[in-house]
Amino acid sequence: MRESETGATFRGYLLTVRRRRWWVIVFTLLAGGVSLTFSLSQPDEYSATAQILVQSSTDATTPGSTQIPVSQTDVQTELTLVTSAPVAAAVARQFGTVPPITTTEVGQTNVMAVTGTAASPARAADIANAYARDFVSYRQQVASQTTTAAETELRVQVDRLASQVKSLGHRLRTATLASALLNQEAVLKEQLAQIEVSGASNLGGVELVTPATPPAGPSSPRPVRDTLLGLATGLCLGLGAAFARDSLDDRLSSKEATEEAADAPVLAMVPLVAMWRMRKQPLVVTRSDPTSLAAEAYRSLRTSLQFVRQEQRARTIVITSPAASDGKTSTLANLGVAFAQAGDRVLVVSCDLRRPRLGQFFGVDEEPGLTTVLAGGTPLEDVIQPVAGQQRLWVLPAGRVPPNPAELLNSPKAQQIFKTLADGFDLVLIDSPPLLPVTDAVLLAQVADGVLLVASAGQSRRADLRRAREKLAQVNAAVVGVVLNQVTRETGYGYGYGYGYGYGYRYKPYLATNGGSGEPAHANGKSPVPDINVH
Repeated sequence: MRESETGATFRGYLLTVRRRRWWVIVFTLLAGGVSLTFSLSQPDEYSATAQILVQSSTDATTPGSTQIPVSQTDVQTELTLVTSAPVAAAVARQFGTVPPITTTEVGQTNVMAVTGTAASPARAADIANAYARDFVSYRQQVASQTTTAAETELRVQVDRLASQVKSLGHRLRTATLASALLNQEAVLKEQLAQIEVSGASNLGGVELVTPATPPAGPSSPRPVRDTLLGLATGLCLGLGAAFARDSLDDRLSSKEATEEAADAPVLAMVPLVAMWRMRKQPLVVTRSDPTSLAAEAYRSLRTSLQFVRQEQRARTIVITSPAASDGKTSTLANLGVAFAQAGDRVLVVSCDLRRPRLGQFFGVDEEPGLTTVLAGGTPLEDVIQPVAGQQRLWVLPAGRVPPNPAELLNSPKAQQIFKTLADGFDLVLIDSPPLLPVTDAVLLAQVADGVLLVASAGQSRRADLRRAREKLAQVNAAVVGVVLNQVTRETGYGYGYGYGYGYGYRYKPYLATNGGSGEPAHANGKSPVPDINVH
């Protein structure tokens, strides 16, 4: 894997952990708390350890044999024999039961550790010492039995040779045979003497070198250790759950995921506006807080769309989203202000004829509006309203909510109105209903020069955005790009956070004259509607 790919993957992992941090935190704290609670609820237990040395030895049954070195296999064998049936039976005779122990090898040495555990320090030491001493005694007993058997066999052979020599008598012709037998007898007696000496000093190859003593404190529970182990376990479980949840989550979580689902570039990533917590209180941040990161994001979107407009000659743009609450109307309102501040004559059209909200962003009543014109009751120029305090920005309200919005928008008169509006303004931004629930946005896309999709980070789903893109493709609508709305630190790769500008620039809107437009208001407080003619 190339370095760049590795870095991107690592960054993706970090972003996933940040995005799902509460999963990690909850699992970690929960596991740590459970471990601590369980540890504190357990009674105290004490552990005492006796140490046994496995010695290199000679074979007492083979006179003249050399020292046999101790191997790790020998040590492991002895560890198994500590809990063998003869040793356990001897311990049971002392305690009336067979208490459990643990046997381990001390490092890479020939020393074995026999650890007994009990509710009191003295009993723990007694258990460890009982196993150690009974094991040593058992090994000595086995060695003694082996030596005794060898001695008995040699004595039988010596007695047999002595009987043969005695039966020969003093006959001359048997003197040679008698001498050979006597020599064999002498050799066997010497071997017998060596075995007797070796057997007297044979300890069975093991020796108790460190008896167990009562411990000063309990070996368990250990709240600190148990809590740390619980926290580590919880951290691993939390990370696993976080990555599993993230892989199963279909919501848009990054710029790359948005571009892949929409098959279109992300033109802007708008940070979440912390002060906009009430959806019923519309906020045009480009007017109320023009130096904020969100306002700068809308200006960045304006710049991107200016290039698109130059390349595609787009004067009418439909702004829609896959589902409700993605922020399409707020995006349109802020984008309209941004273009007007740049000097364009902008008309924002409230074409969400099912739940119109655009007028609320500018304090404009939705009636009369577009449906009034379509019904033939009012001229178009009479329902277009200038935005108070904002030069070069007008609003065409929705009008009364009709029973048949799709049929009205698909009528020849509606198409003629949109064509006339495009001729009368530099830019027409059309607010439409969401794409997936109704067909209105698809109808509007056919009369517009381009479509701008709005998706909400952490809310919109990849499948919905993909389906919305497919519906637009069916009518050959030109998707100019995507706006990723409500971006946070987790979803925006730190977009704009903590950057600051630091150039001493201060934005000073004309609060007294135009409500923050940055441009002088018209003499009568209103901007005149451009000349338009509806046929």
